[in-house]
Amino acid sequence: MSIVSSPTRAVAPRARRANARASPRRAVVVDARRGRKKTSRELDRADAVDDDAMTTDDAPALARVGRDDVLRSCATTSIGMLVVGLGARAASGAFPTRATHGDWNAALPLLGDDAGATAVAALCAAGAVTVGRIALLQVWDEFAASTDRSNAQVLGALDGAGDVAQVAVLPALGEEVLFRGALLPAVGGVPGVVVSSLVFGALHIGGGRSAAFGVWASAVGAVYGVAALHTHSVAAPAAAHALANIASAVYWNATRAEKIIGEKKWEGEDQ
Repeated sequence: MSIVSSPTRAVAPRARRANARASPRRAVVVDARRGRKKTSRELDRADAVDDDAMTTDDAPALARVGRDDVLRSCATTSIGMLVVGLGARAASGAFPTRATHGDWNAALPLLGDDAGATAVAALCAAGAVTVGRIALLQVWDEFAASTDRSNAQVLGALDGAGDVAQVAVLPALGEEVLFRGALLPAVGGVPGVVVSSLVFGALHIGGGRSAAFGVWASAVGAVYGVAALHTHSVAAPAAAHALANIASAVYWNATRAEKIIGEKKWEGEDQ
């Protein structure tokens, strides 16, 4: 991962508005850190400085978001990509290319003819991505920092396996139908794998994730693209993507979540 495209931009304004509604004018309270009282004016001024932002030593602030915001953003974005991808495939006949002659569904069907080959390719691709991710987390500090920031925001807001499954599977379906199901066949063949992977990687930069994460996402996109060409289907990369997302979430929650979330600092809170 990050397990899913970060919802920061989509939900931060809404989160701030919700906090504003939930924080009416307050009476004097005690600032324990400074041993003095704070007036409601001072507290409101502190709120105005985006006290919903998480900061780390080496990264810009991220908005604190709630579970409902994460799930809503995930569903909205994923369904949007799915609709665009399916729409592009349906309309592909109106935009013929030399590689596909306009028939993207024939060039790269959603479902392949060999379910066994699809399953094997999906497992191999997911395994390669998962092993690569775990290895890079140990040796590439910038990649680890980007992953930790994004996952702390997304996974830290979730509650249970059902939530994790939703943010792992929905983006996998939407992104693979759009990138491997539409963009790849639009270009065709190996060039399609390269183009779709680079665009995929570029769109994974931001929301607390650096260019290092974009490089990683491009490499992952190439793995999924190869799986699509090998199986002649979009199902293989979609399944691989979902499995890799789930494995990433399980690994991060088991090995890094407690330390990272425990150390995160939110602007406006006592440190």
